[in-house]
Formats: sequence, structure tokens, C-alpha cells
Amino acid sequence: MSVYKRKTSPYWHFDFIWQGRRFFGSTGCKGKREALKHEEIERAKARNGGAIRPPITLDEACGLYQDKVEELPSWIDTRRTLLSMIDGLNKNDLLSNISQRDLLALVARRRVGRVNASVNREIEVWRAVWRWAQKARYDVGEMPDWGALMLKVVRTDPRELSAAEEILLFAEIRPDLYDFCEFALKTGWRRGEVIGLRWSDVDLGTRTATTRIKGGDVVKRPLTQDMLVIIANQKKVGPFVFTYIAARTKAEFVDKLGRKQPARKKGDHYPMTAQVLRKPWAVAKKAADIHGFRFHDLRHTRGTRILRATGNLKAAQRALAHRSIKTTLRYAHATDEDVRNALDASEQHFIRTNADRRTRRSE
Repeated sequence: MSVYKRKTSPYWHFDFIWQGRRFFGSTGCKGKREALKHEEIERAKARNGGAIRPPITLDEACGLYQDKVEELPSWIDTRRTLLSMIDGLNKNDLLSNISQRDLLALVARRRVGRVNASVNREIEVWRAVWRWAQKARYDVGEMPDWGALMLKVVRTDPRELSAAEEILLFAEIRPDLYDFCEFALKTGWRRGEVIGLRWSDVDLGTRTATTRIKGGDVVKRPLTQDMLVIIANQKKVGPFVFTYIAARTKAEFVDKLGRKQPARKKGDHYPMTAQVLRKPWAVAKKAADIHGFRFHDLRHTRGTRILRATGNLKAAQRALAHRSIKTTLRYAHATDEDVRNALDASEQHFIRTNADRRTRRSE
């Protein structure tokens, strides 16, 4: 901070340069703490063309963003990211004082033990916090260069479960989780969408289900006969379609995210959760000797199979509820065989045409 006191004045003065222009003058404050606050206001005015925008701390900005996204299905992951950002910086720091270097240092710390794509998803949340505070007309200082913070991610074709792997894997899945996994594979829905499916979301008359997808949008999705059979076979024990059977009795407890988890009684049904699925899924993969395959790859498998069977990118996009066709293009490798056949056909056509020409000339 550039505040100082002149010998000829009882007041502190400020003096700084913003975008090549010098700003200076008296703060009118006799105390240094008050002078620093006044200087921050002058800096904010300089950044915002003379308009005064109130400062906002990192903690306040995260709370402001929470008000916007707390009702979305992705809130649990977003909350975890916000807490890690606050822990990595300082919750009382003003957004306007958090520099590009501070964020670069945070990225470096977050990379330890994580893949680049995971860190990039965290950076996207940080960016949303800054932008939402800016839209709320708070002083966020110079907007960080978010693109420069993003880490390089090598794009690869989505992992597909082969027919042989499918047989081996599903033979090892725990019986009470089998229908949940099969439904995820047949629909191509995200794990959270299957977990969140309620009986009230299913319309047997129109053979559709209404789900809340990533980002919070609500969409109506068609159900095949196989999907309807799976739903019909579920035991109705609450609002959610898919449940699991408790393997042991547990007392009520508070989880790592501070959520109160109710008691569990061995043999009773309870709503499916991602935590419940994690260990049995890993055990099934190990028993089936399948490597490099995540639960989310069931969705990739469905997308690839749709595109391979139909060659219709638009149908695959709608089935997977992708907002952009660019996302669906990740599955374009499934149509490589069609392209290969087209190339072969064009070459055979060229050979036949030349052969006909040579025959006519010889005659």
C-alpha cells in the first residue's frame, strides 16, 4: 500500500499509478488503518472509471456464489472446491487484492496428486466466483487471466466397455447394485442423474422420465422397454427409485462434509449414494480384471454404441443430454469404420473406372 505522511500535514496521503495514470492526494485520515481503507476506495474508483464499487472479501464472494448455485445438483462438488480455495488463500483477503501470482501458486498446490482436468474444473469454479461478484457490482480488481491458469489436458477417445468386459464386470457387481449399474449403462445418464431419479419423475404413460442434468437444467428423456422393466423391478421404499441394502447396522453420524447421516439397519433399503457405490464398484472391477475404467465410462460406452449403431450425432447428443454437439464429437471415433469403408469404396470406384477406360481404349 502506498500511503505516507507528510511532515507539514497531520493527514496520511496516497500515491499510486493505475494504467499509466498517477493518482495522489490526501486521505483526510489521521490514522494509518483508516488511511489504508480510504486508499483502497481510491484504487477501486481508479479501476472502475471513477465509479465507487464496494470491496468484497473472498469469503463473502464465495457466499454470494453459494446463494446462486446451492440448489444445483453439482453443489456438493462446488462446495468442496470453494472450501479448498478458501483454505489455500485467505478468506479475509479482498478479491481486488488477490493477484495472478497468488492464483498460480494455488494451482501449483492443487496439482499435487490430481490430474490436470480435475484442477481445471476447480479453476472454472474460481472464475465463476469472480465473475458473479463482478456482475453484482463489487470491486474485484483486475480480472485474473483464467486461460493462463488452465492446465494442458491431453484429449483421448472415451473409454468403452467391450462386450466381453461387460459380461465379466456385471457378473461381479453386488446384487443390490446391479440394476443401478445396468440402468446407468443402458441410459448413458450421469451417475448423479440416476441417483436422483424419483418415482414422481417417471411417466409410464409417455415412457419418459424428467431429470435434472449437469448445470441444473431439467429435461424429459425417453425410456426404452428395458429401462422401464428395471424401474418396475425396484422396491418402493421412499421417493427415490434406486436404493441399496445396508450390509451392516450403523449409528447416526456426521460425514466429512458436515452432513448428518441417519442410522442404518442391516437388511433395510436406503437411497443410493455415490459413497455407497464406490467400494463395491472398485471390488467388481478388480475381480473382473478390468483396468482404466471409471463408473462415468458407462456413459461413454453408451454414447459410443449409439453413434456406432446409428452414425447419428444429433441422436447421440439428445440421448446424452449434451448442450453442445462439440461434446458429442468426442465419440466420433465410433464412426471411423464408416469413414474407412467410404475411403475403400471410393478407391474401388476409381480402380473400376480406370479399368473401364483402358478396356474401351484397347477396343
